[in-house]
Amino acid sequence: MAKHQKAKPQILHGGWGPEQQCGGELQALVDNNPKMTALVRTSMNDQVLQITSLTYRSQVVGGTNYVIKGRTQDNVYLLLRISEPLPGQGPPELVRVMVTQPIETEF
Repeated sequence: MAKHQKAKPQILHGGWGPEQQCGGELQALVDNNPKMTALVRTSMNDQVLQITSLTYRSQVVGGTNYVIKGRTQDNVYLLLRISEPLPGQGPPELVRVMVTQPIETEF
C-alpha cells in the first residue's frame, strides 16, 4: 500500500457504526415527532416538550438500533436508544432514555 493511502476501517458486522451527525431521516424520527416526544416525556416525568437530535450511532441487526444524542428545550442532554424493526414489522420503539451531561462529539 502506498504511503499516501489510508487503510480502510474494518466493518464489524453487527457492531456499532461510527458517530455521525443526524440527518433528515433521524431528525424526522426524533425532532418534533409527537409520538417519540410523548414517550420520552413519559419516561422523564413530563419535563420534555421538544427534542433536537445531534448525533447518532447505528447497529444493523434484524432491523436497526440507534443511540441518538439529543438535547431538550431546557438544554438537558439525553441518550435515546431506539429500535427500528425491518420494514413491515412495526413502528420504531423507544427502548431507553438516559439523561447525561453535555457530550463532546467527534466533529
